[in-house]
Amino acid sequence: MGFLRKIISNLLKPSRTEAFPFAPPQTPDSYRGKVVVTAEKCVGCSTCARVCVSNAIDLVEEKDGIALTIWHSKCTFCGLCAYYCPTDAMTVTNEWDLSHRNDQKFAIADTIVAQYQVCVDCGEALMVPHGGVISSSIIGHERLNQKDAPRCNKCRRVQKARQIAGVRI
Repeated sequence: MGFLRKIISNLLKPSRTEAFPFAPPQTPDSYRGKVVVTAEKCVGCSTCARVCVSNAIDLVEEKDGIALTIWHSKCTFCGLCAYYCPTDAMTVTNEWDLSHRNDQKFAIADTIVAQYQVCVDCGEALMVPHGGVISSSIIGHERLNQKDAPRCNKCRRVQKARQIAGVRI
């Protein structure tokens, strides 16, 4: 008879499920949903494409920069791309509803373009890291100058040689 008491007590308790169609769903903070890329932070390093286990990230070089496309229909939502992104350009959101019609499965993609910067001396297109992700080959105050006045490796070497030659011992 203990089972009848359990059934009656369960019938009198409120439901534990969410009322999704009638109220917004609650997702936990650690939920891994749709991947979003911030174009201003992306430097086109291709780390995300290399660690993607499902090949859901494509990088294509264009005249303006590097186009990064995330195919959400191929993504396994593992979060490795966001974890290994050196500039924190990729984030995993709580957005889980990526439903679409079957004929739209190849259109479920987001594309951003990581813009090239131009060398201030020779005009060569180059990718300059943002924030604290400056190459270790750039020493001292040169790191800050690279953000404001980007130079390619050749022009940076020439500028450094001029500085050294100008110093008298």
